[in-house]
Amino acid sequence: MNQEKNLHWVQLLRGIAAVLVVLTHARYQLLDTPAWPLAEQLLTPGAMGVDLFFLISGFIMYYSTAGAAGGPAEAARFLIKRFARVWPAYAIATLAFAYVSYGVEYFHVAANRLAFWHTLGMLPFDPRQAPYFGLTLVVAWTLEFEMYFYLIFAASMLFKRLRWVALVAWVALTVLVLPYAERGFNLGVEGGPVYPVGYLGIVTSPFVLEFLAGVLIGWLYGLPWLHLRSRQLAWNMLALGVTFALWAAYSGAVNAHGPSHYGWPLALMVLAMALASKTVQIRVPALFLWLGSISYSLYLTHLITGALLQHRLMAKGLDALWHTWPSVLLTTVCSVAMAALSHHYLEQRLSNLVRDGLLKLLPARPAPQATPMPAARRA
Repeated sequence: MNQEKNLHWVQLLRGIAAVLVVLTHARYQLLDTPAWPLAEQLLTPGAMGVDLFFLISGFIMYYSTAGAAGGPAEAARFLIKRFARVWPAYAIATLAFAYVSYGVEYFHVAANRLAFWHTLGMLPFDPRQAPYFGLTLVVAWTLEFEMYFYLIFAASMLFKRLRWVALVAWVALTVLVLPYAERGFNLGVEGGPVYPVGYLGIVTSPFVLEFLAGVLIGWLYGLPWLHLRSRQLAWNMLALGVTFALWAAYSGAVNAHGPSHYGWPLALMVLAMALASKTVQIRVPALFLWLGSISYSLYLTHLITGALLQHRLMAKGLDALWHTWPSVLLTTVCSVAMAALSHHYLEQRLSNLVRDGLLKLLPARPAPQATPMPAARRA
């Protein structure tokens, strides 16, 4: 089975996760209207898209580096590629969101300027608001966690063969042992202890366990002996995993971010998909593959698109239209269109430019030495 096609389900999940987040935020357009109760019931569980992103991130990081030898050079290359993939477009989106949503006046306030610089630096601004941290760009908090994942993953690569032991040990120490002294055993991601150093709010967050769960799923996926022998069993496991995750979210069994809520049923779903994909080919429509490819831009820019659309409607005196279901659909469609443009003209080009520039700063990889051919076999 073609390995690239075998991972199309990852792109499917990426696209779905991004659209779910867009719809979750768009539901606020119906606030204080008769449609709000239905919007809250249908769209609020879409917040699970964030937890799904974290699981996918851990899976991909394991999958893409499983064969790497590790060491400082490999760690540096990994970190540069991930930084170039995330930060340049993120920085522009932060500036654009501040300007579109608040105007130039936003920067006239000292606290806002400080929040802006914290956002650009991917640092928590207000630890009391963990895990959201009071940042300028509303969705920035998730990317601060993402960048921390990259940092500890790169650090673990320095340990070479012991990298996975080092990674698990670090997460266990920072997420389970240290917070235990402050609040006992608690996997909730909100209302945790406020540390003197704000970044500890990220380091000690149970969100890190979702990333680690993704890494574990990637490891299980890579075990050659672990596969489902029956195609029927594979399809049944896949259907059960998806159904259970949806039931858990929409029944109210889980209703918040974190490993003890959205995280664990989604982890079971991703595991089911990963194992099933080793036995059967999960066919993904081209539309969803495309959505997966633009998912990062969609996540970054959808609030900017929504703000622009709202300003446009209000300028034309169509305020009432903004608070309707058609406007939710319009916001989603426009967000996808804007994301496609951002992905093509901004994200890809800027990412490649930054990546190539930073990689040139690293020492060149030594050329592999040719193995001398035995004399008896020389021509």
